[in-house]
Amino acid sequence: MDTKQIKQTLYNIEIELRQKVCQLPDLQAHLLIQTHDSLSEIIKKMTDAQLCEHPLFFRLMQLDAAYCQLAMGLYGVCSDCEENIEAQLLRAEPLEQRCLACKQRNQQEHRQELRLNH
Repeated sequence: MDTKQIKQTLYNIEIELRQKVCQLPDLQAHLLIQTHDSLSEIIKKMTDAQLCEHPLFFRLMQLDAAYCQLAMGLYGVCSDCEENIEAQLLRAEPLEQRCLACKQRNQQEHRQELRLNH
């Protein structure tokens, strides 16, 4: 994918996420999301509304990271090992931050942490 296609893909994800965030009852009651709000402002408003555990919050954080990586020329580079993320993985999940090997290792470590905490 070239940069223009990546930007369009990320923008489409952003539009979808903004629509979903605006439908959250917790945000409607506490804060209004404005169409001109930046991703950072939306993330802050969700933090203020104590929605950091919400799946949409996580997706917004991933999107913000993807935009930053794109701006730095690092989009598609694994955040753990700094190798290129497999193209098929990025096509399936454009906000992916890890290559397949690191993603599997991270999931395994997370499962082990969950077992230890129970």
